[in-house]
Amino acid sequence: MGSWIIRWNFDKPTYALGEQPLVSFWLENTGDTYLYLSNLELNFDFGTYNLENIGGMVSQRENKFLGNVSLALPINVVGRKIFTFRYFMQEYSNDNWIDLGSYQSDKQYFLSVYPTPFYKVFVSRGLTLEDRAIGDSIAELIREWGFETVTVGIEVKVPEEQVPIQTREEIRRIDGAIAIATPRFVDALTGLWRTFEWCHNEIGIAFGIDKPLLILKDRRVALGGLPSYLTTYNQALSVEFDPYNLEEVRAGLSTVMPGFREWIETGRKQKFFESLGKVAVGGLAVAGAIAIISGIIGALSGRSKK
Repeated sequence: MGSWIIRWNFDKPTYALGEQPLVSFWLENTGDTYLYLSNLELNFDFGTYNLENIGGMVSQRENKFLGNVSLALPINVVGRKIFTFRYFMQEYSNDNWIDLGSYQSDKQYFLSVYPTPFYKVFVSRGLTLEDRAIGDSIAELIREWGFETVTVGIEVKVPEEQVPIQTREEIRRIDGAIAIATPRFVDALTGLWRTFEWCHNEIGIAFGIDKPLLILKDRRVALGGLPSYLTTYNQALSVEFDPYNLEEVRAGLSTVMPGFREWIETGRKQKFFESLGKVAVGGLAVAGAIAIISGIIGALSGRSKK
């Protein structure tokens, strides 16, 4: 019965946006028959790499280097990118090559990609426990796109009487502003959920000094006031999310953030809205209950299906 271990090693623990990861592969034959590996695939959550030059025959009890391959990542790939392996194996037995079929890794692995340079963004969000449950997760996704997040009351602590002045000062220093509009109260006249008042104030300050603006809106919330005006007339972008499926926000940000970073870099707001328009968040499948582990260095084993 054939048995083997496939090992790999990426050349860096993390990658900047635009870099090409280099990954090396080895095949250790732990059995007593010849093996032949072919059709190795690296399946990321954004697409598949067919590693045609990685493969070949390995003798009994041999640990063989299979080669290196450089991966060209799409320009909008950022954050923790999940991948699995798929490959075909043949075994030489009784003077014949026997097709053992395809094998799929039973674990999911991840590779981290971060854009540079880092920009500082003011994140307007609620500070209640319910708001933090949503806001902390979204703030982490924002940081994956090469942003340092600043929120008065979270990263910046000041006495309550200094909050208005400190908020204005922090917004003055940042490169852009992102509001996470979560529901705070029901409007007695309309019956619609409204967000916290500070959200409107902080958006107003950022708009007043011409900072790039992005609003991530809980789909239950009706913005109203200045935020509604800004999103209607292309002064800020509003992206809606489902608070019960925050994984969808990752998909939405992968569409929005390249353009938002370009808006910060170039100041060309109109180009951003012309190319992007209104964006609906969605389309990313949840990874499920399978454990996800670091894939920088790893190994997976297999054996004949007998």
